Amino acid sequence: MKTKLIAMLAILGSIWWVKPVAAYDPVQLQQLLQTKQCGGCDLTNANLTGANLSQAHLIGADLTGANLRGSNLTGANLEGADLTGANLEKANLTRAFATNAIFNESNLTGANLTNASLLHANLRRANVSNTIFKNANLAGADFTGSNYNLAIAD
Repeated sequence: MKTKLIAMLAILGSIWWVKPVAAYDPVQLQQLLQTKQCGGCDLTNANLTGANLSQAHLIGADLTGANLRGSNLTGANLEGADLTGANLEKANLTRAFATNAIFNESNLTGANLTNASLLHANLRRANVSNTIFKNANLAGADFTGSNYNLAIAD
């Protein structure tokens, strides 16, 4: 009886601790891909690998955990967007406007942020190895705990 009770508690305890995986809204994903306009959208964990999102309007969008590897975000407006844990490896963010954006624990390895605006952006524990920040505005940006091996800034 005691063994059954312990097993039952273990099962219930593991179910209680399971965190549901948030998913993007497919309608909003299509809206972004068709119009490049998706301010405030839920794109959590969306796969946008290699997407052409140049000049996209993503103010306040939730891109938590999104895969944007190799995406073109040239001139995109990411003001206040949440990119926590996003994969932006080798993404082109030239002239992107990312004021107050959150890049906590994101992967920006090899990304190009030339002439980007990252005023007061949060890049805590982000991987910015080999990232290009040439002429980027980094005033007030928080890089606490970030990996910045060979990051390029001028």
